Amino acid sequence: MGLFTEKLKEMGASVIPITLFVVLLHFTLTPVPIDDLWRFIIGAILIIVGLGIFLAGVDLGATPIGEQSGSALVKTNNMPLLLFGGLMLGFIISFAEPDLHVLSIQVEQFTANAIGRWQMVLVVSLGVGAMVMVGFWRLVKRVRLRTVLWIAYGVIFSLALFNSPEFHAFAFDASGSTTGAITTPFLLALAAGIAGLYEGEAEDARDRYGMVGLASAGAILAMLLQGVINSPTSYQEIGVVQDLAPASFLQPFTETIGGVLFDSLFSIAPLAIVFIIFQFAVLKLKRRSASRIMIGLLYCYIGLSLFMIGASGGFMRVGRYIASQLVLEHHPLVTIMAGFFLGMLTVIAEPAVHVLADSVEDSTGGTVPRKLTLLSLAIGVAFSIALAMIRVYVDGLMLWHILLPAYIIIMIMSYFTPDLFIGIAFDAGGVASGPMAATFILAFAQGAAGSHATANVLIDGFGVVALVAMTPLITIQTMGLIYKHRHKKVQKATSNEDAD
Repeated sequence: MGLFTEKLKEMGASVIPITLFVVLLHFTLTPVPIDDLWRFIIGAILIIVGLGIFLAGVDLGATPIGEQSGSALVKTNNMPLLLFGGLMLGFIISFAEPDLHVLSIQVEQFTANAIGRWQMVLVVSLGVGAMVMVGFWRLVKRVRLRTVLWIAYGVIFSLALFNSPEFHAFAFDASGSTTGAITTPFLLALAAGIAGLYEGEAEDARDRYGMVGLASAGAILAMLLQGVINSPTSYQEIGVVQDLAPASFLQPFTETIGGVLFDSLFSIAPLAIVFIIFQFAVLKLKRRSASRIMIGLLYCYIGLSLFMIGASGGFMRVGRYIASQLVLEHHPLVTIMAGFFLGMLTVIAEPAVHVLADSVEDSTGGTVPRKLTLLSLAIGVAFSIALAMIRVYVDGLMLWHILLPAYIIIMIMSYFTPDLFIGIAFDAGGVASGPMAATFILAFAQGAAGSHATANVLIDGFGVVALVAMTPLITIQTMGLIYKHRHKKVQKATSNEDAD
């Protein structure tokens, strides 16, 4: 129960500030129908409890699978088996990611099934698996992370030339959503399991990071490749999804239960099956350890089900409604500022962001304090959501107008940034774009875009997760450059003292 209580507190810290934000808006700028407000609160409780159970399951089940599998595959000294294992593990962990399922459901609804939910989950998971395979190869062959990232993003922006604006948003949102509550800790554990075999070597610390960043790139590559193959051209005509009035108070929750229970089982079962195969083939864990992992996967199933019911039953509906009312009834600056404060709240309240800030402080020996990292991330994410709101009002401002120059800057920065910080930065995208970005913030952007005369919900209502995930790439690399500069000054001062 101690682990569950800890995770419950973490998720409460993430969700409660958003809930209070909604209640504040309800009593000031945008009154919410009372039934919807209570459904929102019930949805928030289900999300807190669901993700608390889910994350406890991740610690008990998914993370140990990652740690054990990575090292076991490397120890086989069989490169084809290692690469196939990377492909399989990357695929099944992305397939089970809650944030990706939330995004894929939204894409399916807003494209009127032109892009199916499971089609998107399958494509993205294949892309993640492919890049995890590349990540395994990189770790074993000791290839620098920046080299692989330059090649990957070079291909990404080449493919983007042949994709529609809608697919740009879907692809980059997928990169932030697929590295969420289960994928990020699993891939970090996977990389740690492999890097741990090289203890004592200079590359060990930097090799522990970067796998999540490669998985994110894989999601983008796969979606853009699908866009090139399908060549979609008619999404602009799809109408805005309307939230119809429920027949009863609990209908939004009860009508989803059957489908959610099946879908959650379909998501978690592949991970359980692969673990069983690995257990008999290479892991051979003791019965107690194996049973503990299977119990953890059961927790993942229960938690994922509660999370999905809460998100679809009341949480996202109110996010869309509030943004819609802000756009219709208030000055654009009000909506933009609401987005700004929403972004700041999301980061400050996210426990994983605090863990990241501690990691940066430890990696720099205190040269970059955690408060500086937290403040920089909070302001960066706040501006990213404000930018998403500005896109709603500025006709013709496309997502690529922001992402292209930003990623050019990011890639230039990576040339000068210490390798350790490159890995941390690209992994941190999955930390910033957590469950709140995939649920409430995504719904908020959709509501705003769907209510403005010149906005297109498929172009302007998506892309916000991509902007949130992009922020740490700049912020953490900036921290790395600060560390590099200060470290050089200390070294110079020390050498001058020695000379004297």
